Amino acid sequence: MAMMPAAGGPSPGQTCVLILIFTVLLQALCVAVTYLYFTNELKQFAESDCQRPMSGQQSGSGLPP
Repeated sequence: MAMMPAAGGPSPGQTCVLILIFTVLLQALCVAVTYLYFTNELKQFAESDCQRPMSGQQSGSGLPP
């Protein structure tokens, strides 16, 4: 006897598509939050780097010229 899906419930194909859409939206949200976080951190780093006095220290990568 073949298994019948529950009456009125979504088909397995619809369930798979919904899970896929939810996963893509969740990933997009994570990328957006990460972008905003690191953009803010970069701004703070740039501001603190500009405010640091140049007392014999070279700004940048720390590599000799």
